[in-house]
Parts: sequence; C-alpha cells; structure tokens
Amino acid sequence: ANSPGRRMRSAEDMSRLAPFVDAAVSVDRTSFDNTYISYYTWGAAIALGLDLTLRDRSNGKTTLDDFMRALWQKHGKPGGKAPGYVDNPYTVADLKAALAAVAGDAAFAESFFARFIQGRELVDYGPLLERVGLVLRPAFPNTASAGRLRFQDVQGRTRITGPVPFGSPAYSAGLERDDVILAVAGTNVGSAVEVEQVIRRHKPGDELTIVFERRGQRATGRLRLEADPQLEIVRAESAGRTLSAEQRRARDEWLSSAARNVF
Repeated sequence: ANSPGRRMRSAEDMSRLAPFVDAAVSVDRTSFDNTYISYYTWGAAIALGLDLTLRDRSNGKTTLDDFMRALWQKHGKPGGKAPGYVDNPYTVADLKAALAAVAGDAAFAESFFARFIQGRELVDYGPLLERVGLVLRPAFPNTASAGRLRFQDVQGRTRITGPVPFGSPAYSAGLERDDVILAVAGTNVGSAVEVEQVIRRHKPGDELTIVFERRGQRATGRLRLEADPQLEIVRAESAGRTLSAEQRRARDEWLSSAARNVF
C-alpha cells in the first residue's frame, strides 16, 4: 500500500505490464520499484478490502466468497472443450455485473472498480479492520526514516543499489541509485548499519545534511526525515483495546469462512 507505484498505475494497469516485469521480455535495469506493484500482492490487498467492505455493508451476510462463487458458477464451472480452458471467459464488465448482483448495488460495484481497481485510490483499511477486532497501526511509531533504501557495503563505502522511492526524504534530498553515502548529520558513515544508526538517533521532522558521491563528484543534500511508513496489523487485545461482542463475532465469522472447494 505504501509503494509509490500505486500513484502511477491502477491494479488493472499493473496486470498489463506482466510481460515486462516477469522477465519475459527484458531484465534490463528499470525503475519499476517506483512505477509498478505486483498484481499478485496488490490484488490480494484489494481482495481483502472488498471482502471486509462487503461484510461491513451487509453485517456479515455477504462476503468475497459469494462474489467468487458467482464468478465460478458462470465462468469457471461450465468448463471448456479443451482441458485447461473455459468457453465463457469474463471481462471487466462481467466482474462489475457480478459484484453488483452479489452486493445488490450497481452503484457500489461501479464505484469500487472505478476507485480501487481501475483507479489508484487506497481502501480505508483502518475502520474495516477495526470492525473485525484488528488494529492497523505504525509498526515503528515515532521512529525516523529516510525512506526504504537498498544498500551494498563494499570496502568501507555504502552504495545505494536500488531506485530511490518517489516522494521519500532521500528522493527529496536528491539521492539516486549508485550514489555513495559519505556522511549523515556530520557523521562519517561506512556501512548501511551506520547510516541507519545515525538516522535512528533523530526524530521525524528533523532535517539533516547528507553528503554523497555521484560518479566521482561530491554533493550535499538536505534530508528531512519522516515517520517510518511501515504498518502492522494486530489484534485489538494486543493493542490494549477492549474487544466488543460484535467485533468478536465479526472476527470469528471472518476467520472461519464457510467456503469450501466443493462446487
């Protein structure tokens, strides 16, 4: 959800890029870390949002299981003349229609697809997870971060080895892949661990000077730290919250799906 690629393309767009990211065409260097999200993981996240939304709208009476079963009955179960194929493939319009029928609301189906599948919006997971007794929260609260960077340490020098995430403090400071980090906040650094240690000694919002080398030339940038963006999901009880009877019921129903592979 925190990947900058979500701002560039929708889940539908990501699926069309499969040949270019699965090494079917090219393994050349790209900036896909900034422009692409795997449709497998992102699709699973959207499916979670759809399941919880359907349960929330219907007080648990309608779920993702119902949606998938409806699609199977129309497009999968009939089978096809050749093994591994179906004679009644589906389109995006078919998916919308099935969701509209299951949810009993065509406007909802149209909106969900437009916002989260064909659009680039993010499902508001917090309230949906809260309904089933879970809490979405920062994994490392009050911890400073320069962004999710990949480093390689070679002979006392630390080089950035992957694309610098769009919008991250490191990106705003002017850092790029292959830059070598020399000093942070006036402290010389020779490893990724040392870079992280200096950053962790500060707090979100602090502005640090960062010195780096690019193609043999020394440069300086200003690194304005942000709160670590990593999130975690925990049970309400683990977060010190009281679980209501309704939340417990909803969570038990959610985690004990009645769906079975028997069609």
